[in-house]
This record gives sequence, structure tokens and C-alpha cells, in this order.
Amino acid sequence: MRADGADDDRPPFLGGAAPVGSLTGGLLARLRRTEARPLVGDSRGGAVRGADFAATVERAAAGLGRRGMCPDDIVGVLAPVCPERLTAVYTVMAMGGLALPLDLDSDLETITEILTAVDARMILVTAPLAGIARELADHSRVRQVVAFGDAPETTPFGELLLPSPDGSGYDPARGLFDNGILDCSEGESGIESTLHGHRELLGRFHAVSAELALTCSDTVLLDAACDESERAVLGAAALWAGASVITTPARDQREAAAAAEAHGATVRCSPSPQRIAVAHPAG
Repeated sequence: MRADGADDDRPPFLGGAAPVGSLTGGLLARLRRTEARPLVGDSRGGAVRGADFAATVERAAAGLGRRGMCPDDIVGVLAPVCPERLTAVYTVMAMGGLALPLDLDSDLETITEILTAVDARMILVTAPLAGIARELADHSRVRQVVAFGDAPETTPFGELLLPSPDGSGYDPARGLFDNGILDCSEGESGIESTLHGHRELLGRFHAVSAELALTCSDTVLLDAACDESERAVLGAAALWAGASVITTPARDQREAAAAAEAHGATVRCSPSPQRIAVAHPAG
């Protein structure tokens, strides 16, 4: 019997469990107590268990707190659509911050202007783009560049995963705050921004989950043609349902369709979250 009076022997991934604080808040505990074993992978190869992915997000969020990040801080994310980008976005939100996806097609001057306008002090970046991130830091107020993988003059993302020296620390799974995703672009009157706050994201989470009826038999493709907020929502909804997630940097619809077919995806993100095949129960 659980604390809320419900039986513990209900079927896996049924019931009203939902994120707390951020799209991934509570996900790790959920995955640990169920039979589903989703994966988070890249269309170009490589995958990790969903539980390991969720654990990384929680530990890295606590690590960001130890490095001085506070709730409501804005953190740039410079990466192609891949598991690392998903990790970065969820990690920033898990710490109560606003993830700021940076457009890889924008020129450095525009990105620098955006970072300065929102007063971002940190960038999370994939190693191949670390040189660009360092240049952006030189011309903005960014003071920390955290890189996935080895990159000179950056903080390794792995350092965020280290335990607290004194055993204390913030538990992002318990946090309640208005985090989210900040979309910024250059408009006619300057930098224009749109905030997708936690309340909006959680509303979309429930709507997408209901519309798609996701199950642990699904595989969800997240591609680059989808809006960042929709990609984050669909990825979280998939993992909460026990479904596997595949990311691809493909923007072209034909390339995305090919990736979906290659990986047996039953749901894809663009042009909007949609079911493209019936999920067949394993076994």
C-alpha cells in the first residue's frame, strides 16, 4: 500500500503519476519501480537505459547548483538534436532554470546578442561545438562553458555528476518552481523571446500523453524539425510511459521518415507530435 492509499500491485505505467517541478522530476523513481526498460538513443548509434538517463539529469542538476546556478537562471544550450541536447535541456529545467536553445544556423553576432540580452552566464555544449561556445563566452557575459566530452578550456559535464563533498545538496526531484524553455530570435525590433513555462509544458505533457496513448511498446523519434518545447514535452511523455526515445539531427522530412523507419518508431515529433504506426506489445 502506498502513502496515498493506492495498491502497489497496479500494472506498470498506469495511474495518474506526473512530473513534479520539471518534466523529469520524479521520473527516475518511476522508472526504478516499474518493469518497463526504455532506452534513450541516437539515430547515428549508441543508447543508454532510460533510468540511467534520468539519473544523469538529476545528478547533473544538483551539480549545476553546486557550481552556482540558481532557479530562474538562463543557461544556453549549444548542440545538435541528440541525447546530449535533451540531457542539457532537462538538466537546466530540473535545477529550476530556463533552457535557452541556441540556433546553430544563426551567426555568432546574433547568438552573442541573445546571450547578452538575457544575461546568460553558462552554456552547455557538445564537444565539437566547444570552440564556438568559448568564442561566445569571450564576447558575452557567459562565464562557464560545460562540455559533453573532452574540450579544452571547458568544464567537463562529468564533473556535474560527482557527489557533493559534504554529502549535502539540493534534490531537483523535489523542487517546485516555474522553469521552462526560452526561445529567442532576432526580430525587426531587436531580440524577441517566448517563454514556455512549466505550467504550459505540463499542460502539453498531459495533452500529448492523452492524444497519443503512449505505452512502453512505443518508440518515439525526436527530430530537428520539431519545436524545442514540443520535443522536450514528447521526450518526457515517452519516458514517463516507458517508451524508448530516439533522437536525430535530421530536419528534412524524408530524412526523418527514413530514421523513423530504420528504428521502428511508432511516434514522431514533426511536423507535430503524431502516431505513425501501431505499437505492438513485446513478446
